[in-house]
Amino acid sequence: MLATLLGWQISQDEPKAVDAIEVTQARLLRAEQYQMYPPYGLLTAPLVALPNRIDQWLKTPGGYFWYEFEFQYSQTSPVESIYIPRLAMNGEVYLNGERVGYFGPMDKDQLERNWNRPQIVNLGPGRVRMGENTVSIQVFAFPDYLAGLSTIWLGRDADLRKAQRVRHEVQVTSIYLSTAFVMGAGIVLAMLLGMGRSRNLNLVLLAAVCFLWGVRNLAFLTVNPPFPHEVWVRITQGGLLLFASTLVLLILVYTQTHRKHWVWKVWWIFSLSFPVLLAINANWALRLVSYYGFVGLLVYAWSVQRLMRFGNARQQLAPHFFAFGMLCFVSLSILDLMFLIGVSDFDGYFLNQYIGIVMFLAMSYFLLDRYSGLLRESDEFNETLQTRLMQREAELAAQYDNMKQIDQEKVRLAERHRLMADMHDGMGANLVAAIHQIQSPAFDKANTLELLESGLRDLQLNMDSLEPIEGDLVTLLGAFRYRIANSLKASGISLLWSVDEDVPELNYLDPRNALHVLRIVQEVFANILKHSQATAVTLAVLRGPKYVGVHIEDNGVGFDLQGATLGKGMKNLRHRAAQLGAHMAIDSRPGEGTRFVLHLPLEHGKPEHA
Repeated sequence: MLATLLGWQISQDEPKAVDAIEVTQARLLRAEQYQMYPPYGLLTAPLVALPNRIDQWLKTPGGYFWYEFEFQYSQTSPVESIYIPRLAMNGEVYLNGERVGYFGPMDKDQLERNWNRPQIVNLGPGRVRMGENTVSIQVFAFPDYLAGLSTIWLGRDADLRKAQRVRHEVQVTSIYLSTAFVMGAGIVLAMLLGMGRSRNLNLVLLAAVCFLWGVRNLAFLTVNPPFPHEVWVRITQGGLLLFASTLVLLILVYTQTHRKHWVWKVWWIFSLSFPVLLAINANWALRLVSYYGFVGLLVYAWSVQRLMRFGNARQQLAPHFFAFGMLCFVSLSILDLMFLIGVSDFDGYFLNQYIGIVMFLAMSYFLLDRYSGLLRESDEFNETLQTRLMQREAELAAQYDNMKQIDQEKVRLAERHRLMADMHDGMGANLVAAIHQIQSPAFDKANTLELLESGLRDLQLNMDSLEPIEGDLVTLLGAFRYRIANSLKASGISLLWSVDEDVPELNYLDPRNALHVLRIVQEVFANILKHSQATAVTLAVLRGPKYVGVHIEDNGVGFDLQGATLGKGMKNLRHRAAQLGAHMAIDSRPGEGTRFVLHLPLEHGKPEHA
């Protein structure tokens, strides 16, 4: 499918308009130096067919080459632009002796690399004359390097630009995508190598192959290299040789080829000859890579056969997918070598970089197969453990149920002890005092009644604290309000009740903490009933930024807070507030009543001092 899509795309790279002009012949003249205008010798220069390769098997003296041809312009055959599918290395276009197009500097010391990029020149209005026009193209070529000029197209700008855009997508954009894909795979592999348990030689070699593929494609992608031509050729071609050598090494390791096999010897000779590339003249580097390419293709052909035998022996599909990718890569590499040495037309394409994605997908498959094998082993290991784990789980569940019952029993016992202690200290103490009062010769009916009522209120508080209020402070205080209402009414004190609408729940208000709150509020109201001589009392529940406030204020006689002696009741208040993690404060002045503040934190253990 990939080959079909690529073939269809390539078929669209020629202009489709009927009036498009295809130039297949031009006069050719070599110049020793750069010239700013077409030389006169072009008029008598010999004709050559286009596309034209200046080099022969990558052998050329380099320098400047001029191509020239004529075309007829008429109303029925308009010419708006010139389309050049390929020129190597850079070039200039002249129309009737006037320069109209420029593709990179022609100075070899500051040279761009436009050899793989299709070019188009818009001639602009008024430049083309009716009748005959002359087009001259000056091309710069490096010695012993790919050089030449493709077929030239003339015609309408829209038609030529469409063809140029299609060729650019196939010849440039697709290489960016291919390189990005493979480099992304290399990054993922490098991340896997960072995990100690995933590190092995196959992964290391595969990651190296991915990154060397990117270095190899720099020759196609880079327009302005950071190094001079001689150094840049060594880098890109050296990357290609390293890629080929590392790929063969990966196959040798993956197929577990014995170290005494002849392919290992070829690989060592091939690898140790890399320094030759750095030592020889740069103009020979590309030619040397071509020679190495023939050797590499032979080894790759052996690799396909080796991978298939390896897969058959182990009855695995992964080596066969790997072999299929290698076979595709070898086939298109042969076509690339034919293009490189001049057997194929200069209008053609380098192809193996496109099918490289298939090869790397195939290589990735054997990684997936390897990890799926590990997963199968893991599943088998888990199955052997599953029965014992289920037995152990049942034992743990039984132990958990026993521990849960023990914990529940401990909670019940602790709550029982708490209730017994509260009833003993509160209601029990009042009942004992009432009994002693009744048995006393100096029996005081009013005092005895007060003791019994106090005991009853204490019992009611304990009952209210056990109500399932689910952290609702307002409900808890509402129950207290109901209990205290008769006592306030009997004393002639009116109660004003104020509650904010958005008072949140306090999740820590269990029976113990609820009783702490009730006893604090009870103690405050007991003091109001006994000492304040008030006629009105206000209880407000307020929402603060980090707390819920309970404010109790009366209009009684008040007292001197600084001169007062803290009694046992006040100490109990502070102790209970500390248990709640709350902040408590009392403000009173003689004749101005008393104000009590209790700030309960939204979360237990995080008091808010306001």
